[in-house]
Amino acid sequence: MENRALSCIIDLINEAFPSLAILYSLDVWLSGNFKPPVAFIQTQEVSERGNTLTSYQIISDAGIVLHHKKVIKGGQEVYEPIFTEPLRQLLRRERYSYRGKTDGLYINIDNTTFRVRSDKKDRTEITFRFEYTVPIPITDMPRVHTFEIEEDWKS
Repeated sequence: MENRALSCIIDLINEAFPSLAILYSLDVWLSGNFKPPVAFIQTQEVSERGNTLTSYQIISDAGIVLHHKKVIKGGQEVYEPIFTEPLRQLLRRERYSYRGKTDGLYINIDNTTFRVRSDKKDRTEITFRFEYTVPIPITDMPRVHTFEIEEDWKS
């Protein structure tokens, strides 16, 4: 299920920042083999629980790191920040829900957990918790068509 959640978050970032490259490989991100501006995205399943007889609910955390591009201004190298307002507006407009374009997964974002940290000059970090519902796969079980009934007629 994790790939569907990651795919949905990638779709969300692509819609909010259409010209921004997306990176989701932890190994590449940790090695630093990428060229900003880029968004690194990671999701982590927190829990799952039964929702109905035919579905269960997944709760996940998302982490997005927007790496800023270095530019030369006034003879100095400075970072050009990526503003998070397009993402905020998109989430507000959708009431903190989003349907992925790739596979149609519908997520509900807990707006009380939505955090933006921009205290580092080279990047902005966005974290939030979200949940989605997944149907329980139906297994092909043999059905019982014949019943044997024993009756006790003691009267």
